[in-house]
Amino acid sequence: MISNTSPIIFFAKIRRFDILERLYERIIIPNEVKEELLFGNKPDSEIVNEAIFKGKLIVKSPGKLLNFSLGKGESSAISLAIELKMPLIIDDYAGFRTAQSLNVEALRTPSVIFSAVKKKLISKKEALDIINNIIDEGYYISTKYYKEILDELK
Repeated sequence: MISNTSPIIFFAKIRRFDILERLYERIIIPNEVKEELLFGNKPDSEIVNEAIFKGKLIVKSPGKLLNFSLGKGESSAISLAIELKMPLIIDDYAGFRTAQSLNVEALRTPSVIFSAVKKKLISKKEALDIINNIIDEGYYISTKYYKEILDELK
């Protein structure tokens, strides 16, 4: 699995990076994403550094960085997903749509949470708590999509 910055940030902020570790043997991030994750030495940087040290986050830059008129992290993550023919976790709307248009399997953070429920790693109640926690940390979910999530988790 390849990941862009925001999914890792949100799981780290709410101290549930374990979900990513349990769902995916390893997560590959480009160097640009690593730099974004560790910029400013935020409290969640410790979780990111530990995941890199333990080999759960693998830093690998794409051989060829494609320009998609997106941020550096998004462009490098999509480039790496194309190069390695792997799925991508990306929340940025333009990045998500770009990845899909290039036939990259793209997931958003809520999709990862639903995967954890399907694999019985977390309960539906835990999933709802996690979604509410990431919203509290600044993750945006439209009212319509939030209602769909509530319906799905009932």
